[in-house]
Amino acid sequence: MAVNQSPMYNKAEERYRNASSPAEKVAALEEMLRLVPKHKASEKLQSALKQKLSAARETAASAAAHKQRSGGGQHDAFSIPRQGAGQVVLMGAANVGKSSIVGALTSAKVEIAEYPFSTHAAVPGMALHEDVPIQLVDMPPIMAGHVQPGMLGAFRAADVLLLTVDLSAIELLDQYEQCMALLAEHGVRPVSQAILEFDEDESAAVPKRALLVANKLDTAGAKDNLDGFRELTGCPLTIVPVSATSGEGLAQLMAAVFEMLNVIRVYAKKPGKPVDKSSPFILPVGATIHDMAVHIHKDLAEKLSGARIWGGTVHDGQLVTGTHVLTDKNVVELHEK
Repeated sequence: MAVNQSPMYNKAEERYRNASSPAEKVAALEEMLRLVPKHKASEKLQSALKQKLSAARETAASAAAHKQRSGGGQHDAFSIPRQGAGQVVLMGAANVGKSSIVGALTSAKVEIAEYPFSTHAAVPGMALHEDVPIQLVDMPPIMAGHVQPGMLGAFRAADVLLLTVDLSAIELLDQYEQCMALLAEHGVRPVSQAILEFDEDESAAVPKRALLVANKLDTAGAKDNLDGFRELTGCPLTIVPVSATSGEGLAQLMAAVFEMLNVIRVYAKKPGKPVDKSSPFILPVGATIHDMAVHIHKDLAEKLSGARIWGGTVHDGQLVTGTHVLTDKNVVELHEK
């Protein structure tokens, strides 16, 4: 019998597939084991997860011991703690305008310069799509034939990659091909689809949500160059033309990123109180009332009797059960037994 997994489990499995360190694998496997349905049909899966978790813990312990013996190792300048609705990492050649995009959308202290390689480490900043915070991470440029190992880990761990090119550059095609070749070489397959399909063979290329950001739309000839780029490459990714200088297309970029993250925002409401829209809960698409309760606290999930809900396809204030599937911008009033 097949085991139907929740959207929360699928998110944890995605983190496991994209993990760039033993510790990240351990955390993801622990979450998967916690979320997997506990019944006879899932016993085989539970056993497999426990075996993987045991092996991952051994690997993590060995890595930690090696690091301690070698004096603690160096700080990973490209490992950024995830914040907001998702982590979005920009990649591209020198001077395509990655820092300018991050600077235009966030308050991050990026260094913007006309000369190449002004960015030396990952620089995070928080951008907004409407009221949803999304983390953008500026990265140093990639170079043909060479990329720092820490950068590869960041690309794999990202929820969404923004492959960035310069519409004013003679090397426009080379910039795009360099990104695609680097990802292919290291087992990452960029796709512009919110729902990912993983191969059962864990050695196969890992699908990664990605967009192609065509920057410097404000420059002379940029739109003609974009048309030529589309025709010559047949780029399979969704292309979002922007100008970090004028701001054109940046709102559309954030909307596309939000859609690619495959998440929804929901607002909590206490009985008899107005809705609190200051900090929406971010959940995967397909999440239920019960998933929301689990996200808040496991004790709340155990005591959950149902909820009242506003927005979406229901009548305002309608009573629903824990299995009700949420939609973006729902207002939810959770009820305990």
